[in-house]
Amino acid sequence: MAILTEKIGITNEDLRKIRSMRPGQPVDLQVTTASTTKRVKTEFVGIDGTRSLIVRYPDESKWGSLGDAIFKDKSLIMRYILEDETGEIIAFKVNVVLVLTKPSHLIFTSFPLAIQSHDLRSEKRAQTRIVTKVTDVETKENICEVIVIDISVHGCRIKVDKKFVSNKLRLRERINLEFTNADNKKVDLVGVIMNFKYDEVNFYCGIKFETEEQVVEQLLKGLMLALE
Repeated sequence: MAILTEKIGITNEDLRKIRSMRPGQPVDLQVTTASTTKRVKTEFVGIDGTRSLIVRYPDESKWGSLGDAIFKDKSLIMRYILEDETGEIIAFKVNVVLVLTKPSHLIFTSFPLAIQSHDLRSEKRAQTRIVTKVTDVETKENICEVIVIDISVHGCRIKVDKKFVSNKLRLRERINLEFTNADNKKVDLVGVIMNFKYDEVNFYCGIKFETEEQVVEQLLKGLMLALE
């Protein structure tokens, strides 16, 4: 059963999604042999403009021999999770251009000509650019200011300039986000940091709210943030 929505041709938005891949990011390779199709895990190494992608050769001690599945001109499907802002599975087909064994065991592939995507989230989120203050729930210490880039009654995603946050935000940490409602009153939402990503400039954190849904929903209505 198909779960991906195909996009024909590479748009600027598609390029942004492909270029969001970071060295060390997990990727899934779907490879085929004469007798079977299987999916193996490895990691992204780098990108060469719009010429090629580079991934680490999967560990054959874990996934079995792959010599009859990964070789020059062989096609494969690459998948990865784009979590920064959209929460999508991105997939595309590429061809193997070169398999390098020294000094590292790497796979060079062609650049994708089209991508497919599938939304990971079961609920829609309102896209926004609200600036809010983050404090520690226990100590009340001010941590930093962040930008909320999307939000729902169950959680949100924030981004913050790396130079302002250092290692102050930690996985599973409980934080407080301070908002101003339509009546110009402060509303605090408590959440837990569930995941984080980063690029050259920003950290992106996924937050799961602990605050009651009714409180969050009332805040969103007051801010006129429709969940599309």
